[in-house]
Amino acid sequence: MNLKRLASLFVLFALLFSMVASASAQDGTEAHKVVLDLAHETRHAGDFENVPEKLEAMGYTVEVVTDEITADVLSDADMILIPVPMGVSYSEAELNALETWFDSGNKAVWIAGDSDFDGADYIPATNTILQKLGSHIMLENNSVEEPDEAYNDGAAYRVVASNWNSAHPITEGVAYETFHGPTFLYGVKDGNPVNLYTESIDNVDWIAASSDSSVAVDAQLTGFKTPGVEAGSNGPFVLMAVEERAGADESSKIVVSAEAIFSSYKNMNMDGPSEKENFTIDGGTLLENTLAWMGQESEEESSNTMLYLGIGVVVIIIIVGAAYAMMKK
Repeated sequence: MNLKRLASLFVLFALLFSMVASASAQDGTEAHKVVLDLAHETRHAGDFENVPEKLEAMGYTVEVVTDEITADVLSDADMILIPVPMGVSYSEAELNALETWFDSGNKAVWIAGDSDFDGADYIPATNTILQKLGSHIMLENNSVEEPDEAYNDGAAYRVVASNWNSAHPITEGVAYETFHGPTFLYGVKDGNPVNLYTESIDNVDWIAASSDSSVAVDAQLTGFKTPGVEAGSNGPFVLMAVEERAGADESSKIVVSAEAIFSSYKNMNMDGPSEKENFTIDGGTLLENTLAWMGQESEEESSNTMLYLGIGVVVIIIIVGAAYAMMKK
């Protein structure tokens, strides 16, 4: 009888051990799959060709989508990178698939904007995606320039960010990054647009901003959402921001950048000289840091995993102790 009980205890031990091991494996250590959306005719599409190779070298698996975003495409993905759609807007079916996937929990979206110089329709189409996900970060339908050569790579529209939120892990090791022809971001708080640099929003952090001498530009004369900003207003203006605890179960994440800095356009996703060699930029480090942050579980999810892991260990210790006591009888 004791042998049967002992065998049962060891079977239970094995099951609990596998559960604990599974929980540990899910605690951010497995390879993440990244979807790169090239299905919507973004600008400079050729400059995304080296993105899969760069991400695979970092340990990610990558799927490049050139058709449409569907539930099947997203089914095993952890993250998606979306440059501004400039030829084909997201369909309602694509928006619904993206929302369902995002709301399933522990997913991350990086959406990139651009300036309004090529037209007034692209940024609103991109904001539609952010709105669908419930984002509190939005893209202005305008642009920002840096007339001071201390903050540009040879021309005012070649913005070089040197204003970083050092309190956030994404900025570690990052001093300069090119945002070539960017827009800027604003926040949404209690349903109203706010200045994302000066206003605090729960679970939202600005990452990069332009300088005090940067200038807001309104090429398409669409006006600005940020309160108090008009053409010619000076910065700082937020160029990159993140939101956590997003989605239906508050475990997903959103990254918004004013330019597609994950592409190789003008060297933006690289560490080394800027295009005009006026700066040593840290685009590769910024890319790696951002993806690492996107792939981490939310603090609450991580805490739950550690709680279950601790409970499992305690139970295993009790079982082993009981088994040892039975063997001595």
